[in-house]
Amino acid sequence: MRRHKSVAFKIFAVTSSVLIVFACILYFTLYFILPSFYLQHKKADLANGIAELLENYPQGNWEEGIKQVRDFSIAYNAAVIVKDGNDNIKFPTITLAPAVSLERDEMEGLASSDWVKISTELEETNNGKLPVSNYEQTVIMTDLSLPGHEQEGGYTMSVLASLQPIDEAASMLLKLAPYMLLIIFVISVGGAYIYSHFFARPLVGMSKVAKRMAQLDFSERSHYASDDEIGEISQSLNRLAINLQHSMQELTEANAKLKSDIQLKEEMEARRREFVATISHELKTPLTAISGQLEAMIHQVGPYRDRDKYLVQSHRIVKQMEKLVYEILEVSKLEGDSFQPQRAEVNLSRLIGEMIEPIRYYCELHGIALQADISEPVTVIGDERLLAKAISNIVGNAAYYTRKGERIIIRLSSDCQYAGLSVLNTGAHLDEHEIPDLFKAFYRTDKSRSRQTGGSGLGLYIVKKILDVHDAIYSLSNHTNGVEFVLQLPKSEPLT
Repeated sequence: MRRHKSVAFKIFAVTSSVLIVFACILYFTLYFILPSFYLQHKKADLANGIAELLENYPQGNWEEGIKQVRDFSIAYNAAVIVKDGNDNIKFPTITLAPAVSLERDEMEGLASSDWVKISTELEETNNGKLPVSNYEQTVIMTDLSLPGHEQEGGYTMSVLASLQPIDEAASMLLKLAPYMLLIIFVISVGGAYIYSHFFARPLVGMSKVAKRMAQLDFSERSHYASDDEIGEISQSLNRLAINLQHSMQELTEANAKLKSDIQLKEEMEARRREFVATISHELKTPLTAISGQLEAMIHQVGPYRDRDKYLVQSHRIVKQMEKLVYEILEVSKLEGDSFQPQRAEVNLSRLIGEMIEPIRYYCELHGIALQADISEPVTVIGDERLLAKAISNIVGNAAYYTRKGERIIIRLSSDCQYAGLSVLNTGAHLDEHEIPDLFKAFYRTDKSRSRQTGGSGLGLYIVKKILDVHDAIYSLSNHTNGVEFVLQLPKSEPLT
């Protein structure tokens, strides 16, 4: 059913029908028009021949005239009779003889009685004019005067041309009609098939390309190459497929980027809400404690009459809140879109030496051995204030979570591209599944979030933000005998 609706079948059906109809019309037109056309042409040709004969007829020379009349008869396949004024036949000469079959070149000496009868009847009925003969197979002209024979009483000529050959040819055309129809059918169908296949093939190919394009598959191409309109359509379809493929690819990339941006925005919004909720909780608890202590001291309730003791506690809480606020402000600054670190050459060896001095005192008080192996000099390009804060938090966390009798080992090395810092605190261990969360804001391994067991949970989050700004490579992992923080800082300014 689909083949009957195809363009190839339609072209084949229309072309074969047109060829068959046209050939039949041409054939039967030839059959019906050819006799009439031949009659008109024969009459005109015969009239021209007679006019030329009369014009060139040798007057007074009958022997030469007979020769020209005979040549005329042969040239126009016509029978000619010449009579004198007494109706005696001068040409052809009539000789009485037994009936024999006559050839054309023997008609000069013989003429049948029927022929003479026709000539006589025509002479009597048409008065020498061009007749409309009752004999459909003949063209007859009579009473044509031959010049130069006035002394003999005037010679008249009658001409008869047979149309029987054309009638026979028309009859044969009719008899051949069944065979010709079969030939016409075969030629028309074969030609239409070749024609339809030749013209429909590029259209079928382009149709396949268009169907693939409708399914958003732009890999298919039309391979028809020509300088005609179909070739231009093929090239335009290929260009359309390429342009659509590029547009779809760009649209897909833009859509993926949009989804990524939306997802990132949603994640940032979720983190912001979590951040605000955590800040609210972190600030609400100490504010409630301070408020309760101050109110109890104002009303001198129970032990709160000892104002000096609880004022010191309130002051300590306020200082913790102040530190938290500074950390929050630092995080807000680092997350700002317009934030740019103040890059300069930093002597990392000197900076680490300054950072570990206060921590060394803390380690001595808590029985922790601090070992520093620092190469001299190691320099990097970065923001000295931010790097100092990050290194201070890293080493401070290591000291805070190291038990008495354990060690903290700090190593600083350098190669042509990076400055490497390793901080190892022995005796410590982290849950593997918690390590990625340690760099999140306000995350603490102590779920009670007590100030006695940890800070605000922003330390490593600030470290992460500072190191990301400096394009550093860092990791926190469990070591054989402890926990190790490894940091690699680029020695040159990153390309922007």
